[in-house]
Amino acid sequence: MRFSNKVRAVILLIVLMFSGYIGYLLGDTFCKLNLDENCNLTVILNILFTISVGIIGTIVLINLSEKSITEWNQNFEEE
Repeated sequence: MRFSNKVRAVILLIVLMFSGYIGYLLGDTFCKLNLDENCNLTVILNILFTISVGIIGTIVLINLSEKSITEWNQNFEEE
């Protein structure tokens, strides 16, 4: 079984928004802790890092869930 492209897009869009927000919060916090005046690079790098980790992790989880649902259906049909 495969998820439709719309479901995948919605899941990835939600992950993109939340991970971007978390990356912004992390970057802003690190800047405040370091007392830097111009820390746009730190914020941007944290946003990009959390988005990339979030998207890669979500793609892996979607693929694993599709595989396990397929195996579950095959085992159910055999019994």
